[in-house]
Amino acid sequence: MVDVTLKFHEDDKGTTVESFSDAEAKRLSRLVTNVNSNIYAIKIGRYLPPEQAGALQSRYSRTSLTGRALLLKEFLPNRNKGREFFKAWLADFGDDSIQEMPGGLPLSCEFISDLAAMKIEESRIGASFIRKSTRYVAFDKKLPNGEFMFYNDKRISESKFSDEYTSLMRALFESYTRNMPVMQKYVAEINPFEEQTFSINGESFKLPEFKHGLEEKLGISEEELKKAYDSSVKAYALDLLRDYLPLSTLTHMGISMNARAYDNLISKLSASQLAEFRWIGKRISVELEKLAPSLIGKSREKYQNKQVEFLTKKEINIRNSLQDILSSATPAENPESCSLFDYTGYGTESPDAYSQTILASQILHDNSRGLSISDAKRIIESLSAQRKKEIITAYVGDRKDRRQKPGRAFESVNYSFDLTGRIGILRDYKRHRIGTQIMQPVSPNLGFEVRKQYDAIGISDDYRSKMAEVKALYDRMYMELPDEAQYVVTFGFKSRWSYSFNARQAFHLIELRTSPQGHEDYRRLTQDIYRAIDKVHPTIASYIEYVNLKRFELGRLNSEIRIALKRKQVKKTA
Repeated sequence: MVDVTLKFHEDDKGTTVESFSDAEAKRLSRLVTNVNSNIYAIKIGRYLPPEQAGALQSRYSRTSLTGRALLLKEFLPNRNKGREFFKAWLADFGDDSIQEMPGGLPLSCEFISDLAAMKIEESRIGASFIRKSTRYVAFDKKLPNGEFMFYNDKRISESKFSDEYTSLMRALFESYTRNMPVMQKYVAEINPFEEQTFSINGESFKLPEFKHGLEEKLGISEEELKKAYDSSVKAYALDLLRDYLPLSTLTHMGISMNARAYDNLISKLSASQLAEFRWIGKRISVELEKLAPSLIGKSREKYQNKQVEFLTKKEINIRNSLQDILSSATPAENPESCSLFDYTGYGTESPDAYSQTILASQILHDNSRGLSISDAKRIIESLSAQRKKEIITAYVGDRKDRRQKPGRAFESVNYSFDLTGRIGILRDYKRHRIGTQIMQPVSPNLGFEVRKQYDAIGISDDYRSKMAEVKALYDRMYMELPDEAQYVVTFGFKSRWSYSFNARQAFHLIELRTSPQGHEDYRRLTQDIYRAIDKVHPTIASYIEYVNLKRFELGRLNSEIRIALKRKQVKKTA
């Protein structure tokens, strides 16, 4: 037998999280750089083509299994698994992020904290990520040693906070696990299967209509509708209860980057004050050196040592520089969730007219043969508002769906937002890498809100009590372990971050994150972003046609139905 050993930091003796027979380990050794660590690279080649590797990593979002277990269970028995996966998930459902995975050097980071995953996702250029989803996978599983899946930091475990930290983490996971069936039952009761409106290929119907002849016409059975309904109920319940999960929660993550991006990531992780981050950086370097020794690893050690030294000193210097200010600074109570603090045309008499001029000027410039931006702007300024709008309308084109995006001229109009929301929202927003998102260190200082559904199933008192314990432990830990204290904070607490992006990204962000299947938290925040843009630039907002401003309880229902139909099609053609 070969054991997979989870090490939280360099000095950790390790915990067995998975075991493989000698025969399984031999088969896996052809496909991955090691069979005994929670961090490993994937060998693309004869036995595992890019399509297979990309599909394998994409599976992380919807399973609690590790990558190597998936290889043995799903991919090695079926050499066409990768192709079938992308046919099912990419062709019809627009899961654009999975399309990025078959490229670059694939790496798996398993059993890492959500805090570490958020740090890794700060990488932008040449980087793609997929991680275990809090809405499709329940985080109620335990490690083989009987412990819940949370990170145990070295400095915390050696401190006076060790017992209290461990006890509180267990209590949070116990509440999450105990309340899950109750929440699922409640969600189903207030959204009965018999009363749902289903939509297939543009045809909407309720169950009684379906029973009168629609089954054969639409190519789906009542049983399949019920499965889709059950999946959407579970997703909504998981969405609601993730507020209990701490940033120490262990997750699985697939990464695909080019060598330059990995180089930067390794440097950033290695310069961190957190032992987990440094350990992950070291392991990534070791594993990737096995695949690309001339690009990553010892050949880059001299450069990386200098970069780590620079980043470490810079971090210490900025903390020292701001210490006197931060010691007396306190955030305002009840912060705005969405504040548009800067935008193209800010301070002008008509920001909308100004943005039209800037946008139309860029369009003219890009289609000319030698006009400067100044020339283009002078010409556009002489035109009527109607003529400017005609130019912009022609440039946008006749969009048929949200994937038909406007051209790059829209990047000449910009927005800067100060956003506040549950850390769970920030976790989802981190996936958007166009623009600049800068998050503050997570803390409980901005408080939390109790969901109305918690009141409905009688867990509000438990939630308030647990969050009070989180706040109290964080405050005590912060005095001695300010970086490690972040592991205690849960997804339900509010965080603040800034997000600056252009109008072209606004189309993508708003039309994707307000779609019915989205999480209700980020849907609401994204709707606020759209309204803020509409207020200052109504012309540009008018072209964001696929924004959805409605509210949905079971937003994933029809998406799950489309998935069921696509799976049937794939099976027929396999």
